[in-house]
Parts: sequence; structure tokens; C-alpha cells
Amino acid sequence: MKDLKDKTAFITGGAGGIGLATARALATRGARVILADIVADKVEAAAAELRARGVDAVGIRLNVADEADWARAGEAAARFGEVRILFSNAGVGGGSGRFETYDPEVWRWAYAVNAHAHLYACRTFLGGMKASGALCHLALTASMVAIVPPPISVAYISSKFATLGIAMALRNELAETDVGISVLCPGMSATNIVATTASLRPGAGEQGQAAQTAQNMSGVLAGGMDPGPIGERVAQAIEAGQFFIFTHPEWKGMAQAQFAEILGAFGTSADPTYGGDDIAGLVAANGARRMNVVTG
Repeated sequence: MKDLKDKTAFITGGAGGIGLATARALATRGARVILADIVADKVEAAAAELRARGVDAVGIRLNVADEADWARAGEAAARFGEVRILFSNAGVGGGSGRFETYDPEVWRWAYAVNAHAHLYACRTFLGGMKASGALCHLALTASMVAIVPPPISVAYISSKFATLGIAMALRNELAETDVGISVLCPGMSATNIVATTASLRPGAGEQGQAAQTAQNMSGVLAGGMDPGPIGERVAQAIEAGQFFIFTHPEWKGMAQAQFAEILGAFGTSADPTYGGDDIAGLVAANGARRMNVVTG
């Protein structure tokens, strides 16, 4: 999607962080921008900042975890312009503490924001993007923790694994359409995700060691990469039709070790008499012609 001029982009988590940084990068290429965020005053301030720079931009309030909110967002977007770039980016942390102590309400909330929202976004916009006949692009924000899981929140890690899986499955589904797809897997980024999580999460706030861990993570992330270059990399990937977007190369060695362990675990067949899975038949049975993977 080399020419982004006058293309309308819809960006969730657009009031700040990677969402706003990507909006700025797309705007420098002439894109029109719809910023969506749950914090109404902040998203309108972000849109006003872009308009002051001559960008055609609007801010709308959107709770990405609420499917009904998406219907209203779709109507607002339609009044602004037909969406050609969809960046489903909003995310929250999953909280701290041991897995067996997780509050199920917080778990469901983390998944609703970090994973289910991609379904709502695509139900709202992807059909129109496909039907437009124009080149379009979908981008989802996962995380490096979906590639190399560190010892942090299980809810956050697993919901980002879900996002990576959604993106990889959609890559096959969109292979023969005019809609490109990217998945962003950033490392540590200097965003307000810890504070945002604390202010929005349901139920009681974290206490004790969990609260201390959250405070520690806030300090760690404060030293992370500025969102600006990450947003620029997302815009470049949209232009180039690049699927994986990796912004933090210091994670590469850990990823190599992770996949070496996976590959090393492949041994002989559990049933030496079995002829092997019919992968081509699996693909054909699902109405596809190929899988979008490297086969050697």
C-alpha cells in the first residue's frame, strides 16, 4: 500500500503511545486519521493536536471491549470517510500475581481488550475494506512477549499470544484479497500502559506484592523505547506490505533460542505406520489454495 495520501486510518488506543505515534507517522504521508480511545478528553486533545498541524483528524470515544460501542464508532467513522487502514492497537496489562490467584473478572477484561477487540474491529470495518476493491491494510498490536514470554502477567502474555494467532490466521484468510496485514510485536515501550491498566481494570486494585510489581514495571517501561520510532516503523510496514513488525532487535537471540527448543522437540512420529498429515488436503478442505508460511 505504497500511497497513503488521503487514505482514512482508524486507530484504537489513539490518545497516546504507539497509537498516536502511528497516527502522526501516517499523517506525514497524507493520511486522514480517526483516533479512537476510551478517554474522551485525551483523544479529542490528540486529534486537535493533529488538526493544528493541518491533518484531517477526528477523535472519538471508544471502549474497544464493548461490542455495542463499536457500532457507534463505525457510524462515526462512516461520516468521516471510508476506512482503508485499520490499526487495532489498544491494549492493557493483565495485572500481576500468581496465575492461581487471578481474579476471573480481570482475566476476562484483559482478553476483551487485548484479543476480543480485534474481532469487533474487523466485524466493524474489514468487510467494507474487502468489498471496496481498493488496497487496504489491517494491523494488529501483539508484543514480543507473544514470541518470548518473560516471567510477567500470564493474562497479558496469553492474550498477546492470542493476538499473534489471530494475525497469523488472518494472514491466510486475506492472502487472496486486496487487504494487507501486519502484526506489531514491540518490546519495552515508554507508554502509560501500567497506569492505564490500574485506572480501568475492574474490581479492587492490586495489593501487596502485586502492587509493588506493577510499580516496578512502570519504572522499567519508563526507560523503554519512545513510541515515535515504533509508529514510524508501523507506517513503513503498511507501505511495504510487511507482515511481522519487530522494533527491538535485542530480543532476537531469545527468539532464536525459543524456536531452537521447539524445533529440537520434533522427533520421530508417534506412530511409525502413519503416512503423515495431508497438509494440502487440510488447506483445500477450507477453501484455500495455499498457506502463507515459508515452506523451505
